[in-house]
Amino acid sequence: MKLVKNCIALSVCSLLAMPTLAAEKVVNDEKEVLDFYGKLNISLQATEEGGESFNELKSNASRVGVKGKYKLDNGLTAIYKLEWQVNVDDDSKDTLTARNQWVGVKGNFGEVTVGRSDTTLKVSQGKFDLFNDYEGDLKNLFIGENRVTDALTYKSPTFSNVQFLASYILSEDKDKSDPYSIGVQFGDGSLKKTNFFISLAHDENMQGKSAMYQTTRLVGMYKLGDFRLGGILTESEISEGEFSGLSENGYAVNAAYKIGNVLAKLQYQEFAGAAAINVGADYKLGKNTKVYAWYTDREGLDFNGETIKKATEGNYFAIGMEQKF
Repeated sequence: MKLVKNCIALSVCSLLAMPTLAAEKVVNDEKEVLDFYGKLNISLQATEEGGESFNELKSNASRVGVKGKYKLDNGLTAIYKLEWQVNVDDDSKDTLTARNQWVGVKGNFGEVTVGRSDTTLKVSQGKFDLFNDYEGDLKNLFIGENRVTDALTYKSPTFSNVQFLASYILSEDKDKSDPYSIGVQFGDGSLKKTNFFISLAHDENMQGKSAMYQTTRLVGMYKLGDFRLGGILTESEISEGEFSGLSENGYAVNAAYKIGNVLAKLQYQEFAGAAAINVGADYKLGKNTKVYAWYTDREGLDFNGETIKKATEGNYFAIGMEQKF
């Protein structure tokens, strides 16, 4: 295992050392496109949790990856992606962990990929989460933010801004049903091609940390000039185990307003007796560079047979910088 990780690290370093070569390949070879990318997002965070206060350095899902496509015959294109999280704040030797890693084919029928990937329900939120990868991330309260292995994923072509998505996961357990995730979305999840986005998605037989879940989620976003609003409704139910049939509802709302180079943002989330409010601002220093500050106040309940999610209570404040490449 150590040898494998060292090989991965060596491969990443080799790519870092040859950005010019990669760029030439994109420009000069019309048949193949290769993109080496990544981002470093590091913050100094003040944490008050469990009656204790301390300062820490956070890596906030910094990552590095390579993705590309290769033209095939019959109007088909091979596509691939290999991405790792870079834990720059980890003092152990395990600084690389796997993120989305898949290979597939796309054409007039849409695209099909196999490997490790985000489920359809997770993808269905688009760019809703204004505090993604921070303490205010939806995953800290909501159920359904899953990245799974052994996944077969399909994305249809877009028809009049409508797209269908599906994920089928091989459980590799003869005693359990295979999980699946399906959804439909209308508009652009990044709010760039359209000023609206609506999606509906459902998970079935999805394995959580302590139980099997089914989750349904409705997402909506709207942008008017420099102002945007968003909302989520979600329901999760335990489908197997001691608390089978137990369900909880939740919701999230947010708003953002751009003033020059500053993006001010606010987000509130509630689920299974736990709630979090987040406020922050990003300041763009350049196209791929920003500094930011945010504050999160989260109130939660321990699992007691009445809720299906454990949320850690705490107050968090951070200032940091993000550099994309």
